[in-house]
Amino acid sequence: MMFSFKKKKEDAGSQGSSRAPSRAPSPTPPPHVNHDTRPNTSIQHQSYQYSSGVLSNSYAPRFHNIHDGDTVHERIFLLHGGAGPANTQFDASVVIYHHIDSFPAQRWPVADGYFKALVHLQPGINNLKVEYEDTHGEKDSSNITIHYVPLLQNPPLHLAVILGSDSPGTFDSPTYKKEREGNSLDLAIKKVRMAGYMMAAFTDEQMSRNGFGHRTFRLHEEYDKDTLSNRDGKGLRTTAKVHVIRSTRTVAEIRDPNRAQQNPKGKDTGSLYGIALDALKAHGFPFEDKGENVMVAAIFIDTHWDKKQNLILGHAALGGGGDYINLAIFGSHSLHAWPSCLEEVVPCFMDETRTNTDMVANDANQSGSSFEALNIGMGAFMHEIGHLLGCPHQPYGVMLRDYVCWNRTFMTREGYLTRDRKPGLRLCLPENECGWHRLDVLRFRAHPAFRSPFENRVFSSTPNVYPVENGAFVTSVTGVYLIEIHVDGECRGHLEYPNHPQNTIFLYEDDLREQLPQKYRNKDKLKLEILSVPQGQVTVDDFVRLTQRDLIHDTFERRRGVLTGFRSAQLGNSNGPLTTTIFPPDPVSITVYSGAALDGVEYFYSDRPPVLFGKRGGHSNEFKLQMGEKIMGYYIRSGAWVDGLQVITNNRRSDVFGNKNGGSGHELVPPQGYEIVGLSGNIQAWVYSIGIVYVAA
Repeated sequence: MMFSFKKKKEDAGSQGSSRAPSRAPSPTPPPHVNHDTRPNTSIQHQSYQYSSGVLSNSYAPRFHNIHDGDTVHERIFLLHGGAGPANTQFDASVVIYHHIDSFPAQRWPVADGYFKALVHLQPGINNLKVEYEDTHGEKDSSNITIHYVPLLQNPPLHLAVILGSDSPGTFDSPTYKKEREGNSLDLAIKKVRMAGYMMAAFTDEQMSRNGFGHRTFRLHEEYDKDTLSNRDGKGLRTTAKVHVIRSTRTVAEIRDPNRAQQNPKGKDTGSLYGIALDALKAHGFPFEDKGENVMVAAIFIDTHWDKKQNLILGHAALGGGGDYINLAIFGSHSLHAWPSCLEEVVPCFMDETRTNTDMVANDANQSGSSFEALNIGMGAFMHEIGHLLGCPHQPYGVMLRDYVCWNRTFMTREGYLTRDRKPGLRLCLPENECGWHRLDVLRFRAHPAFRSPFENRVFSSTPNVYPVENGAFVTSVTGVYLIEIHVDGECRGHLEYPNHPQNTIFLYEDDLREQLPQKYRNKDKLKLEILSVPQGQVTVDDFVRLTQRDLIHDTFERRRGVLTGFRSAQLGNSNGPLTTTIFPPDPVSITVYSGAALDGVEYFYSDRPPVLFGKRGGHSNEFKLQMGEKIMGYYIRSGAWVDGLQVITNNRRSDVFGNKNGGSGHELVPPQGYEIVGLSGNIQAWVYSIGIVYVAA
């Protein structure tokens, strides 16, 4: 390869004779610039000529992904740029000199005129000097100012390491790594911290490339000993907190083969997720229920490769929402390959040492070398963080398995690929990198963790879908930003409104089909996922059936002949038979039956028997209607079932009957020009789903 990673000896200088003999020698200061990634001058490459001892200005660093004076919101920024002569194969380096020497200078490789660098920023203004240096020692520099504004108003991502109750706090590591750096809990904390900043920097770059500016999630930080440089004498900074969580489970319980996710015979392969949740809740602050979801990405340090069983014990790659904690979990089996600081990023991504399966795992059989283990491990961990943030699997990108080339995000050169049995890329350009899918970054654009300082805080409200003649209305109080169109189990097309979320959209079937590739346009079933700001979502399982086939033709006792009745999309869990109840006009009162959930709704009349939707259970709550008062809709609390209901009239609202805080809130109000004539839903022990039936007024 093109780089030599041997540490060069530094001359500590002489100890002056004036020093008092009774004092201990001063420690050798760290080198001003790390030289681990200085190009090897013994390697032959194409040469170029200079007109003088100072390089031409055209060789000075240029910046591709940021402008002078721009503002970012992450502590570590991934800088792309060019330096040196164009159209030439060569190796050189750039050195980043940080604002007022607030952080040790960092050297990053230049390959064929292209460089990538992780730049440390401190809050406020950062005047940076980026110096190009070729293998002959010739230099040229550029300056850039970057403003770093931490978004402390946004919910953070917490990083954590989970240990068994009797764990020694060590992780699997090959001999050469263990001899060099150890495998302690303290080292694991450093590596997880560094990974968090790398993922945030990567996500910012992806958001910017997709046209959404510099946005990313923030890590939970505190003022503590900083480890992002191994040459930092100061040590204390605002840095990512890595929580150390002791589980009540022993190491043996965590390593139970039945819990190993990759065990085809395992009987409890999802249980590590529950173990992690229990440990976080037992830990208390900051993982308490305060009415807002807590986001946590956790590593099980007691993961262990068992060669005899051919299993990675104590490992599961899982992510999603559970109760009030959104959680991603992963094992520590690749932690040995991860960098613990900025100085180790390049050496770790260029480490081609073959994986010794007598000591460590070759995860997915795609971790045949150290840097490939880093790719699979850190990349798959980020995949689970994607689930935590609300992303499903995608056709490509991080949410598939494109993170096998995670190294290309940060590197301009690539080592030998054991998975493909061929040399890696000579030059890693943006088009060669992995990335978040467009549908992922659209979700991030609306996520509260990515909110910019100029955007209002918005509370979730689920969109509603109301079929009418020729199509369907989609309404949302907070605004719809994405409609996914699924055919044959995958998203094949979408409509997006990221910068101008829509409160009302009318959907025509033909318009939806035009968004699909030609081979999917004639498919009978169109499934829609409709997403609203910030995290509302409703599913329409079959748009064609909803708008054309699932209609009711009846008089509805309205004395206007046969009318067409429409059913709204269901709120709650609609997996079951639907019951439809039609209510005659002019009720005098409504009784809502509820306990911890909604049991039923009954309309009472002055001249006919009452009509019941659902069951009479729990408490009865009467709501009397006044003269001339009309029912306009309902406010619903729902999640896995229907928790509560509020009646909305043209004059007022009732109380919320049932669990006022259960699930999330939604309004069922028909489009303008339509009136409610009934309710439909999935009725089991209580009401599991609910929707309205309505006709043209």
